Amino acid sequence: MFGFFSRPPKAPQRVPTDLVVPVGFFDDTIIFRTFVLYTLFVFDDVLDPERLRTSLERVVSRPGWSKLGARLRRNDRGELEHHIPAEFTPDRPAVEFSHVDYSAFAKEDHPAASCIPRPCNDQPAVVGDPDDLSDLIYGHEVPKKLDDYIYTDRPQLGLRVVSFKDSTVVVLHWIHLAFDATAKRALLDAWMLMLQGRESEILEPLGPHEYILEHLGKNPTEPHVLAEHHLSKPGLVWWVLQNFYNLIVSEKEHRMVCMPATYLAKLREKALAELAAQIAGEKSEVPFLSEGDVLVAWVSRLAMANLSEDSEKTVAIQQAYQWRPVLADLLPDRRPFLSNCVGFLSTLLPVKDLLQKPLSYVAAQIRRSITDQGSREQVEAYTSLVRLDPANRAPPFFGDRSMHLFMFSNWQKSNMYKVDLMTATVMPRQTPLTPSYVQSVQGPYNFTDAVIIVGKDAEGNYWLSGYRSKGLWEMMEKKMREEVI
Repeated sequence: MFGFFSRPPKAPQRVPTDLVVPVGFFDDTIIFRTFVLYTLFVFDDVLDPERLRTSLERVVSRPGWSKLGARLRRNDRGELEHHIPAEFTPDRPAVEFSHVDYSAFAKEDHPAASCIPRPCNDQPAVVGDPDDLSDLIYGHEVPKKLDDYIYTDRPQLGLRVVSFKDSTVVVLHWIHLAFDATAKRALLDAWMLMLQGRESEILEPLGPHEYILEHLGKNPTEPHVLAEHHLSKPGLVWWVLQNFYNLIVSEKEHRMVCMPATYLAKLREKALAELAAQIAGEKSEVPFLSEGDVLVAWVSRLAMANLSEDSEKTVAIQQAYQWRPVLADLLPDRRPFLSNCVGFLSTLLPVKDLLQKPLSYVAAQIRRSITDQGSREQVEAYTSLVRLDPANRAPPFFGDRSMHLFMFSNWQKSNMYKVDLMTATVMPRQTPLTPSYVQSVQGPYNFTDAVIIVGKDAEGNYWLSGYRSKGLWEMMEKKMREEVI
């Protein structure tokens, strides 16, 4: 009748033959152990669900890959562990699998599938609400929180296939502590090779016991470049209290934005031209700006459009940054690392600079943050700050107690739109089959002002989504329509 009379959940009995491996230090963080990720792919052809399942299971059964099929447990000290079956069986499969058969219906005849966003034309636009596709992503069996792993015997990687008469929706889901977007790309590459009958070409990852980040951050050689802006615990608590309603309680709206390739190209050309004009007559080179720099700057400016242009309030633009490129000394060549190897970079700007100065200025500041904070030494400095909080292992926050935080995670380098499942179609085809639409969502909490840049499609259009407090997306849409390059 009342929750406090109910028995606490009990984890399944341990299996003596399981290989037990501690969860890596930078995997077992307050963020990664909390969130479950779901990536949805839409393929405009009919795929064979069994072929998808068996091929993915065969990948996870290979040497080095088996950690993805681990069961998550807590030991007697409350620490998280991977329990990897000695052998995967139908009772203890390598991958959790579910299939929903709507093959009697076309995609457009299904209430959720008919809401799949379509590309915009020549102007950036809000093209849909990712939450409209929730019925395709979740079923009663799909995990949604940490307890759904600890108190069941499910593997950490799951596959859900929804079949229609003319198309197929494929959903991969996993708890974030298992791996990051870069490791997911390695998994997708292996899956494609398996489907193509090229199993011998699949790379062997570092083994479950080969956690290469064990000593990262223990001996930094320099302070973090933003050390003087590092929020203390009391400062962070004050910031959380000030923003709790906006982050957790407030009514939110989820939207997907499509940025046309041609529009972004013009934005980048204009930004580079502005920077070139600023150094005219000097011998210095025009700073490099990536598409991502310009896109993050553009979104950040639109997002702050509800604030006064004269505001001195600090905006902290926080971006996920994967460490693998600067940790080459720790990573063996051609050995995927199936863990989280990622932190955050921060760009601190007053609102007035963000809104009054040209886009090129904001993009250049974002690029400077990547240059200044992205070195091997700075990764060591950053991770040393994570180690100051051994219980939560929360990322350090830079800024001030009244700052506005806007977060980005750019998945473009993981090339979600280049997943080719041609060899999994029911009817043979001779041309590649890449997704017509991709989205990633996470739960169980939906924070405001956290944007996932999913990547760019075959036409070069970028797709990005995020939650904002009710009414703010409408303001951003208005600014998009008014903007002239």
